[in-house]
Amino acid sequence: MSNFDIGETLLSRACECYDDMIRAYERRSWGMVVRRAQEVVETSLKGLLKMMGVEYPKSHHVGEVFRRVCIEKGLKIDSDQLDEFEDISSYLAEERAPAFYMEKIYSKQNADKAKTDAENVLNFARSFATTLEN
Repeated sequence: MSNFDIGETLLSRACECYDDMIRAYERRSWGMVVRRAQEVVETSLKGLLKMMGVEYPKSHHVGEVFRRVCIEKGLKIDSDQLDEFEDISSYLAEERAPAFYMEKIYSKQNADKAKTDAENVLNFARSFATTLEN
């Protein structure tokens, strides 16, 4: 399997996590929305890194690596967007365990933000993957 194929599989998994996130949202399970949003972001960014032939770190926060690689490769991605993805990745990676183990109480507002952030990253990843394909 090529790096690109693995990256596509990771993006597919990000879509599965997204579907799980939507189901959690419909159940009003705000902590699970945050957890699944983190998985969407992590898997989306790792998928893109793999498509670019980059071995991603075995950690939950890959936004910093994604940002650095995009800059090093001279990819035409707005620096504010890269900063935003790094911030989203960092925040959700920190919330990953507390959200899953119910160590914190999350509100609908927390879930809405996590859901929107995950959607933005996933939509970007889907679109950007098509440019990497060519």
